[in-house]
Amino acid sequence: MTQDQPLLQALHRASSGGETARFPDRREPRWHWAGARSPAPWPAALGPWLLDQGSLTAALRARSQGRFRVQVLSQGLARPYQTEGRVLGMASGRWALVREVVLWGCDEPWVFARSLLPISSLKGRLRQLRLLDTRPLGGFLFRQPDLEREPLEVAELSPRCGYVPEALQGGRPLWGRRSVFRLDRRPLLVSEVFLPDFVQRLNP
Repeated sequence: MTQDQPLLQALHRASSGGETARFPDRREPRWHWAGARSPAPWPAALGPWLLDQGSLTAALRARSQGRFRVQVLSQGLARPYQTEGRVLGMASGRWALVREVVLWGCDEPWVFARSLLPISSLKGRLRQLRLLDTRPLGGFLFRQPDLEREPLEVAELSPRCGYVPEALQGGRPLWGRRSVFRLDRRPLLVSEVFLPDFVQRLNP
């Protein structure tokens, strides 16, 4: 059994495996505008990663020297959390395509990512996002020259929050970020949480 096999098995059990995404009873993180927290409460080494406006996918590929892959935990239709729906401008009760993945680098789980696309956004160029499979979302988004990105929000996620699967959280607080992207005036929301193995690499 490989070193990461127990984690892979735990994550597989947490996957939905169906057309409609099913998530456990979770509490939504308390997101804040990144510039509103002074002094910055997150670990100093993590700050540049939380606040960077570029492609996280490209940065992780570079740091892992190409040893990068995407593991899909779930993808399907689900109702967003309250603030997710609000920042996306969705009416209450509407559905979105929700995708949750783990971004692996150097054979370690580095980032938990959650993306939401309102059904109304799945048109034009965004239509192809229904069929991403194990391709990274960032690889598509940051190739679009007219991509727009709204200001970043950040949050500290306690182990009790349940936003990140327990097998990834590791019983410790984590930091994440999210922002709304717009392409052809259609919004999508991407959240990224930095996992313990990645943070440990920043603080050897």
